[in-house]
Parts: sequence; C-alpha cells; structure tokens
Amino acid sequence: MQMPSLESRVASLEAVQAQINERLGNIEQGQHELSNRIEQGRSELSNRIDSNFKWIVGLLITVLLANIGTAITIVLTLNK
Repeated sequence: MQMPSLESRVASLEAVQAQINERLGNIEQGQHELSNRIEQGRSELSNRIDSNFKWIVGLLITVLLANIGTAITIVLTLNK
C-alpha cells in the first residue's frame, strides 16, 4: 500500500479545515439570527405587558371611583 504524498495529505487537511470554517460560520449566523428573534420576542412581550398593565390600572381606577361614588351617596343618604 502506497502512502499518500505530503502535498495530498495537506490538501486534504485544508479541505477539511475549509468545511469546518464554513460550518462554524453557519453556526455563528444561526446564533445571531436566533438572538435577534429572541430580542424581538422580548420586545413584543414587553409591549403586551405594558398594554395589559395600563388596562388593569384603568379598570382599578374606575372601580375605585365607582366605590367612592357609592360611599358618598350612602353617606349623603344616611345624613338626611
């Protein structure tokens, strides 16, 4: 069995290195895309939470005002 020449062995190793570099580049690109999607999802979630918080505060204020109005009406009715 004849052993491959040094040049062919180096060429083979260079080809393997090129494939590894390409795959690493693809992995890095995928990581960046995933990171961007996660950030976008966090931003959308934050906006939804802010919106829901505003609705809850609005409803609580409405209920509080309704209770105060009812209490005032009862106090005024009892004083007559």
